[in-house]
Amino acid sequence: MPAVPAPVVIAIDPHKASWTAVAVDNRLQPLAAIRVEVNRDGYRQLRRFAGRWPHATWAVEGAAGLGAALTARLAADDIDVADVPSKLARRVRMLSTGHGRKTDQADALSVGIAAHTANRLNTAVVDEAIAALRCLTDHRDDLVRNRTQTVNRLHALLAKLLPAGLPRGLTADTAATALRSIRPRAVLARTMRQVAVELLSELRRLDRRIAEVTATVSAAVAASESVVIPRRDLC
Repeated sequence: MPAVPAPVVIAIDPHKASWTAVAVDNRLQPLAAIRVEVNRDGYRQLRRFAGRWPHATWAVEGAAGLGAALTARLAADDIDVADVPSKLARRVRMLSTGHGRKTDQADALSVGIAAHTANRLNTAVVDEAIAALRCLTDHRDDLVRNRTQTVNRLHALLAKLLPAGLPRGLTADTAATALRSIRPRAVLARTMRQVAVELLSELRRLDRRIAEVTATVSAAVAASESVVIPRRDLC
């Protein structure tokens, strides 16, 4: 079903960590803008922002891609979303500015202009299985990033506590073995060891969570008979 333009379009430029919204009127002018984090509070802020225009329609760039999480939330609230292809939004931006200057707000404005002027835009339909899988893989990526930061901090502390240092590829078991050999007396060294112990505990927790989420992802992939392609842009 084609989406029907309204006097005001709430146009969204979605990213992994943020949603930028611009309210665009039928003169193709921005009325107001907001940028929120991708979480429950951010969604509430976005809905309050859109509430200033009760009869507005929503348009999201890549509604089945980066915008899938927001599209799914809106669908759960019985709100239809016009899916604006990224290529169309990019073309509108370049024609509007003449030089393709890219900012989140400019991108959102381009989405709104496209929603007002395109001959036909489809109402987004989110495949919930795919959206759920993307949510899981994003969560796993976040856990892996946190683990990398924790390992780096732990390695740096152990390198100061151990004269011989440690090899690369530090694991929780390697760190635990190293810590058992350290019995410092000086205040600074004791403090560093205590912090290292806490980091080791955090590392073990992250390892468990990554294993659990990976197992969940594998089960979801098997259930959908699909293949997960690693998203290197999220590293």
